[in-house]
Amino acid sequence: MTLLKNKWLWFSFILTLVVCSNFLIYRLESLGPPPTGMALGSLFDFIITIPLLVYFFIIRKRYSLKYILPVMIAGYGVAVLVIPHQLLSAYSFVKYILLAGEAAFFLLELYVVIQLLARIPAIVQSYRKSESEIPTFSYRMKQAWDQHLKPSRAQEIFFSDVKMYYYSLVSWHRKPATLDERMYTCHKKSGTITLCVMLIHALVLESVGFHFLLHSWSPLVAIIALVLNVYTLLFFLAEIQAIRHCTIMITDRHLYLQVGIMKQLIVPLEEIKEIHPYDGPETITKEESKHIFDAVLIDFFKEKPQFEVEFYHPIEASFIYGFKKKVTKAHLRLDEPQKFYQALTNKIQM
Repeated sequence: MTLLKNKWLWFSFILTLVVCSNFLIYRLESLGPPPTGMALGSLFDFIITIPLLVYFFIIRKRYSLKYILPVMIAGYGVAVLVIPHQLLSAYSFVKYILLAGEAAFFLLELYVVIQLLARIPAIVQSYRKSESEIPTFSYRMKQAWDQHLKPSRAQEIFFSDVKMYYYSLVSWHRKPATLDERMYTCHKKSGTITLCVMLIHALVLESVGFHFLLHSWSPLVAIIALVLNVYTLLFFLAEIQAIRHCTIMITDRHLYLQVGIMKQLIVPLEEIKEIHPYDGPETITKEESKHIFDAVLIDFFKEKPQFEVEFYHPIEASFIYGFKKKVTKAHLRLDEPQKFYQALTNKIQM
């Protein structure tokens, strides 16, 4: 935790130093007129130095290198605000180079999306024919998806959106699967769905009033905000339906944990070391949370887990938009805790 704080402290300090030094050199009269080539040095700071800082402190080993280009464009935007126009005009070609890079990146992403769309009919056909150990949309579609597409962040993002649109728009005419001895719910004794409904209600009211307020100032900004609000609304609707449709399941081979559309973990039964009642603190540290799959649903107040499931080896958990992490434990809270505990204990002792 201390290392994390120090990292952000150093990043903020160096970023402030770079921006403020460039700002002051053009604003302090005591320094005299800026020397020839100063604008080029400032441009270097904003489109090279700052993106390098972002890479080493934020992006490296965590996010794709493709995020550097938007940072460079944002740095150029700050440069326009800091460097006087008469000095910056000599280097106007820089913005065209950055825009050309962004356009090339956009075309590459568009090509990936087109490739995905071209395979959708085959994916749907495989989905209809598939027989999954788990008969829910998320698992069956993922199985069909992986048959036709190579793993990549772009296809994971696309798949996350497909799940969201399915659960928010299509799943309402389908009833949740009839519960059997494999299935265990975790939402009936929590306020998760009520909380989501309240957030949807607040979002709709906010969207209507805020849209007209923004529209009087900037129609473009109002439209962008409206699109984002509609996307958020679909997200909450999908979360409600995914929680209702996707129960925790124990089969002869796996323990399936899915929390709405946000996160999922599939654990082979032979990898489960033990399950025991959770006796740890109500609040765990950020460092500990990196190795824990938290399957406890959100609520008005954070509920303490009922059980902790430990694994022999780290297992990869999947999160929305393709994010992943290795976990060694899972925290659970269910509607029928003792029934689940007995069923999983019997399975791992077989």
